[in-house]
Amino acid sequence: MSKDSEDPLAQKRLYVLVADNAQARLFEATTPVKALEEVMTREHPAGRLRDSERYSDRPGSDHGGVGASQSYDREKSDDPEEERFARDLSEQLEKARQEGRFEKLVLMAPPNFLGALRHHLSKDCLAAVVKSVDKDLVRHDPEAIIQHLGL
Repeated sequence: MSKDSEDPLAQKRLYVLVADNAQARLFEATTPVKALEEVMTREHPAGRLRDSERYSDRPGSDHGGVGASQSYDREKSDDPEEERFARDLSEQLEKARQEGRFEKLVLMAPPNFLGALRHHLSKDCLAAVVKSVDKDLVRHDPEAIIQHLGL
C-alpha cells in the first residue's frame, strides 16, 4: 500500500505549465497549493511573428491568379512554430516526469496551444494531468494563476 493511498491529504509535487505559442512559464508547488515557485521561463520569439512575417508566397507566385499555389494552406496545416514549441515543452515535461520532479501536472494555455501541448505529451505525462485551463494566463502573476487552479 502506497503512502498516498494511506493518507488522502498527502502533499504531492505539482507542476503548473502556463504557456502560449510565444512564452512558457513553469511553476512548482505542493498540494494543496498556497504558493507557486517559478522554476523555468522559456521564450519562443517565432511564436510572436505574424503569418505575413513567417510565411511567404513561393517565388513566381502571382498572388492568387488561376493555377497559383500558396506555400501555406491555412485549412490544412497547423502553425509549425506552435507545434515545435509545444513539442519542445512536452519533451521537457517528460524529462522532468522521468526524473521524478512532479506527480501532478496542470496545463494552462489558450485553446489551440493547449491542444498542441496535449497532442505532444506522452501517455504518462497525460496521466499526470489533473486539470487543464484553456485561458491565456502566461502574463499573469502567480497569485492570479493560483486562483484559476481550483485545487
